[in-house]
Amino acid sequence: MGGVGAALFAVLFADWYERKLPGGGTESLSAWEAFTVPDVLLALLALAAVATLLLVSGSRTAAPGVAYETLVLLAGIICVIVCVVRLIDLPAGGLSLQPGAWAGLALALALCASCVVAMRDERRSTPDKLTDSTGVPVDTAPEPERLPAPPA
Repeated sequence: MGGVGAALFAVLFADWYERKLPGGGTESLSAWEAFTVPDVLLALLALAAVATLLLVSGSRTAAPGVAYETLVLLAGIICVIVCVVRLIDLPAGGLSLQPGAWAGLALALALCASCVVAMRDERRSTPDKLTDSTGVPVDTAPEPERLPAPPA
């Protein structure tokens, strides 16, 4: 997920659109030059994906990772919709699409797919086997912790 986020951030600097100039030449526009808000949304999504990788790699259980990945997936779905809208409705007149726009959409979709894969069941055993809190298989169920009763 972090690699896809880094690639998405890099694609924001690629050519997304091309404009024909009155003199007969062309001008290429990156996402930063063509957009006002969608580029910031895509950059935040990319940074969130990299941050999720760092946060999840230091976690001892799967729960925080699933929470972060769910939030990144939600943001990713929003960014996919924004990319599709920008591919259908070009930002200004006289622009034509360049490969960077398609790469941005593909990477936003790949980031959503990587979130779905990352949220899979992370137990190290089959569902019918007992595991401890980290997902490691155990032979017997752990004894519940017994705490003293509060003073009366």
